[in-house]
Amino acid sequence: MRTDALRRWYAAHGRHTLPWRSTHDPWAVLVSEVMLQQTQVARVVPKWEAFMARWPSPEACAGAELTEVLRLWQGLGYPRRALALHRCAQIVSAQGWPKSQAGLRALPGVGAYTARALLALAFRRPGRPPLDVNIRRVGARAGLAAEPHQVTDAAVEEALMTARPARMSRRDYTLALFDAGALHCRAVPRCDGCPLAGGCAWRRRPPAAAAGERRRQPRYEGSFRQLRGALLDAWLRTRSGDEAELAAAAAAGLQSAADAERVARALHSLVADGLIPAERAPSQAG
Repeated sequence: MRTDALRRWYAAHGRHTLPWRSTHDPWAVLVSEVMLQQTQVARVVPKWEAFMARWPSPEACAGAELTEVLRLWQGLGYPRRALALHRCAQIVSAQGWPKSQAGLRALPGVGAYTARALLALAFRRPGRPPLDVNIRRVGARAGLAAEPHQVTDAAVEEALMTARPARMSRRDYTLALFDAGALHCRAVPRCDGCPLAGGCAWRRRPPAAAAGERRRQPRYEGSFRQLRGALLDAWLRTRSGDEAELAAAAAAGLQSAADAERVARALHSLVADGLIPAERAPSQAG
C-alpha cells in the first residue's frame, strides 16, 4: 500500500473546515464521534456546534438535565447515543479521562472504534488505527486488493500501520484516511484524484470474487424506530404521562396511526433504555 501522495493531498483537499478538527479537546472529539455514528456529516455540523456552544465541557453536560440533551439531539436519530454521551459526561466530570483504550471502552457507549479515535485524534497516543467503514474500506482495497468483508480487521490494521508516511502524524494520517474513504474510496469508488490510486492493490488486481450483496439499511418509514422517535419527541414536547395523548401526538408526527399494542411496546422500550424516566411514563409502559 503506497501512501506517498497522501500527505500533500490531505493538505490540499482534506476536510479541514469540519469544526471538530480544529481542536484536540477530547470532549469535543467524543461529541463529534458519537454524533457521526450512522449520521451524515452535513447533519452533524450544526448540531455539534449547538451542542458545544451549550455544553462545552463534560462538567457542563453532566449538570444538564437529560431531557435538555435529548431535545437538542432531536433530528440526529438513535437517541440512546445522547443518553450514553450524557452518562459519559457524568463519569468523566467526576473521575477524569481514562487514557488507555481499555479505560475509554469502559465509558458508556464507547466501543473499540471510538476509543481508538480518541487516542489518535485527542490524546495523540500510539495504537492501532480506528476502523470506521471508510478507513476499513481504504485499507482493504488499497492494501489488500479486497473488499472489507473478505479480509480480517487485523490484516487491514497491519496494512494501514505499515503504510503511514514517516512525515505524517498519526492524527493527520487518520484524518486523511477518513477523507480518502469519504471522498474517493466509496462503496462505488471514485478513483480519479484519489491519492492512493497510483499504488492501490485493488486497482492493480481487482478481486475475482463478486463483492456480494450490500447490506441494505432497513426502511425507516413505518418502522419501529420511527415510532420510537415520534413518541420520544412527543414526550419531550408535552412531558405528558397520558399514553393516549402521546400516541395522538406521535401519530400526527408520523402522519399515520399506530396500534395501541405497538405504541405500548415502543413506550416500554424507551423506558427500558432510560430515555423516559419510569416515574414519568404512562403506566402501561412500565
